[in-house]
This record gives sequence, structure tokens and C-alpha cells, in this order.
Amino acid sequence: MFSGYAQLLRKEPKLLLFGAACSFMSTPGQTYFIALFVSSFGAAADLSSAELGTTYLAATLTSASLLPAIGHWIDRVDLRTYTALAICGLAVSCLAATAVTGPLTLYFAFTLLRLTGQGLMTHVEVTSIARFFGRARGTALSISAMGFAAAEAAAPPLAVLLIGALGWRMSYGVIAAFAVLIALPLITSLVRGRADFTEPVPIAPGASPSRALDGLRIVVRTRYFWLVLPILLFMPFTSTALTFHIEAVATAKGWSLELIATAFTAYAVGHVFGLFLAGPIIDRISARAMMPLMNVPFFLGIAMLGAFDNPLVLFAFLALLGSSAGFVQTTGGALWAEDYGVSRLGTIRSFATMLMVAGTASGPAVLGALLDHGVSIGRVSTLLLVAGLGSAVLAALAAVAGAARVADETS
Repeated sequence: MFSGYAQLLRKEPKLLLFGAACSFMSTPGQTYFIALFVSSFGAAADLSSAELGTTYLAATLTSASLLPAIGHWIDRVDLRTYTALAICGLAVSCLAATAVTGPLTLYFAFTLLRLTGQGLMTHVEVTSIARFFGRARGTALSISAMGFAAAEAAAPPLAVLLIGALGWRMSYGVIAAFAVLIALPLITSLVRGRADFTEPVPIAPGASPSRALDGLRIVVRTRYFWLVLPILLFMPFTSTALTFHIEAVATAKGWSLELIATAFTAYAVGHVFGLFLAGPIIDRISARAMMPLMNVPFFLGIAMLGAFDNPLVLFAFLALLGSSAGFVQTTGGALWAEDYGVSRLGTIRSFATMLMVAGTASGPAVLGALLDHGVSIGRVSTLLLVAGLGSAVLAALAAVAGAARVADETS
């Protein structure tokens, strides 16, 4: 296991660092980071927990609907250009966050943050790494996704410090400046002179260039996609809901904001552990076989969160969530290239992501409504476990039955 990682790092260190840096820069659009500003956003826009969740739902759905139109261009333009534009968009998103004064400006800021951060920066990382690396795809994706884990460990404490020192609005301004002045030149320099990595995959003779709706036409033909969709939805739906409302969960449990920020370090440790294990396992047994098993640690964490109030449970829950997140990220990243090929990978992945985000974006709104109506964390945990186990059964049936691989050059 160690030798596989070492060999890959020695062979392509800059490309893997490029992927890790892109995943790191998705942070401003990730739910766990936005959650640290939720109380400030709510006060600025004068919204309740349910209203905040609904606004976040609407913004996430909007960003998801835009992703296929923007995401498919990664199959058609040079990767350095695409990445630079994505980072500039991220900076604009952070500036929009500094200007939130009401529900409409909050919706606009959420939309841009989710589209450019969680959407495009992750899209660049997964698509570029998955299409370049072949037999070691799982291991390469595990390495590049370490940027997520690094951000999860560093970003929450740094955000709390920035908010305390500068205020929440100025904190987003600092992030915007960092994106343009530091991240953009460093990230694009890592792939300078690597046309084999940055140029789009050549289109087969007679095939048409990727279009935004190609992902729809290709993905909906496979029964396998619809069987695994529930398990692909479960992790983002549940983790998005719980992390977005983590302050409300903490209040119900008697935990402080400082404890939350510290506990996310446990998430990062668990995430690294999950990523480290997932890559070689996927390279050995395939992403398809990994699908039914990837949420098992998360199931245990949900059960603990519902059953206990001890502050240490938060650390255990986030560590187990992180482990499953590592499994899910690597498995999902490898799945599309494994089943659909790489020439239209960006187009297919962006459409599949749109479907998953559309399904999972309701998480904060649903949980916010449940909390506003007094439903206990224990009852919520039970409902989530039932749904999660059901999705795992469907994924297991799909893995056993198998599905015809869609031809890479489907026209």
C-alpha cells in the first residue's frame, strides 16, 4: 500500500499537488466552512434556521443546474485556462459574501460559493486526475483529495480566528485576495508545460464535441446509475444537513462553537484515513464493488450522535464521517471514468453531479424544518440510518447484477 503511493508521488508530484491544491481551494464553497458563518449570515439576512436552510437549498439547486453548462467545457478547453477562470470566479463569490444584507444577496452569495467552490474547484480536481491516471486512478484520486482533508483541519480554526480578529465580512475579503494573488499563480504553474495533462482528450474521428446535454443522454441509459443513485445521494444529503446545522445540533447537545471548530480536526484525521485506504482498495476491487461498503463508518457515527451527549461523541462522529467521506470521494471520482470512459468525463460527471446535488440540496431545509418543529436528534438519526441502510442494499444489488458499461464514444 505504501509503495503504491510512494511510486505515484515520485512519478507525478506536481500533477498530484495540482489536484490537492484544487481540492483545498474548494473550501469557501463547502458546507462545513459556510456553516461557521451561518449565524452571521442569518443575522445579516434576518432569517430563521428553516429559512436559512431553504435559501441554501435554492442556491445549491441553482448552482447545480448551472454546473453542466459550465462543467462540460473542461472537456473542450485547456485545463490551465479553465482552472484560472474557476479560481477568479471563486474570488468573486467571496466578495459577494461580504456584501450580504438580506435574503436576495444571501441567495446570490450562496449560489456563487457553491458553484465555484464546491462545484467547479472539485470538478477540476476530480476530472483532471481521473482522466489522466489509468490503472492507479483510485490511488491518485486519494492523494489529490488530501487537499480536502488539509482544508478541513486548517480552515475551521483559521476561520474562527479571522472572524474574531477581522469580522466575518472582512474574512471573506481576505479569502478572495488569497485566491487571486496566491492560489491562482501557484496552482496554474504546477501544470505549465504539461500538455499531456492540460489538453482535452482527443475526440474520436466522426464524434462530435461534448455538449452540456451529452451527460443526460449517456447517463440515463444505464440501469446501474439509477440503482446506485440513492447511495450517492445519502452521504452528501446527510453530511450537508448535519454540518450546515451543526451549531443547532451542538446547542441541543450542550456543545460550544469552539468545540465544533476543534472537533473538525477529527474529521480531517478520519478523512485522511478513509482516503488512504480507499485508493488501493478501489484499484484492486473496482469502484463498483466498493459502493455498498463506503458508508459503513458513517452509519456508526450517526448512531452514536443520536444516542449520546458526551462532547467526545462529536469527535467520534466527525472522525467516522470523515472516514466515509474519504471512501465516498474516491469511489465516486473513480466510478464515472471506470464505467463511462474519459473522453467525455467532465460532461458526464457534471451532469451526474447536478442530479446528486439536486437531490441532496434539500438536506439543510429538511433538517432545519425538523429541528424547528422540535424533532430530537435521536429521532433524526434513526430516520437517517434506515435510509442509509436501504441505499446500501440497492448498491449491493447493483454490484452483484452488474451493468453494461457505456461506450466511451457514445454519440
